[in-house]
Amino acid sequence: MRYLLAVIAFAVACTPAPVIRPDHPSQRQQVVEPQVERTVELTNAPGGTVTTRDGGHFDIASAWATKPAVVIFYRGHWCPHCQYQMSELQKHRQDFVDRGVTIIAISSDEPADLTSMRDKLGLTFELYSDTQLAVIQQWGVEDFGNGIAKPATFIVQPGGAITFQKVGVKPDDRPSVAEIENALDAGATPAAAPAP
Repeated sequence: MRYLLAVIAFAVACTPAPVIRPDHPSQRQQVVEPQVERTVELTNAPGGTVTTRDGGHFDIASAWATKPAVVIFYRGHWCPHCQYQMSELQKHRQDFVDRGVTIIAISSDEPADLTSMRDKLGLTFELYSDTQLAVIQQWGVEDFGNGIAKPATFIVQPGGAITFQKVGVKPDDRPSVAEIENALDAGATPAAAPAP
């Protein structure tokens, strides 16, 4: 009996630990959260390339090349807070059009999920996919350990200066449409840099 227990203990001790691949969708939940949480304060939009609903590529910097843009990072199509935020943005879509503002929304959803959410909510602005989290990480809004973006909103002026940013600390921590519109009005001209 002791021999059998020793063999079982040896076999368990020699079993290799599983390899966790953060780039693999089924294993994203297993990624260990870093010891230091990043807080990113951006002054200029980093840009990046995301995937469109039809599988093409889109350089998001083109959205603010000549006009302002509201860049929304959202958790995913399954998130009720995200659905509410997108619906509210859609209700006020004409206000943004009248201001000459482009709205783009980015998540780690697959392209098919973007189409499903856009159709379900009747959205007329574009949703983009960043399944590898490359752009999400570049903007500093990754929800570490979950393989998704934190709820985040940025206002980017023509040329790339960021005049407003809010990164939520919980799923429902998002600016209202009124807050976004007020920030757009206040930031029509980017603030001058402070004197050295």
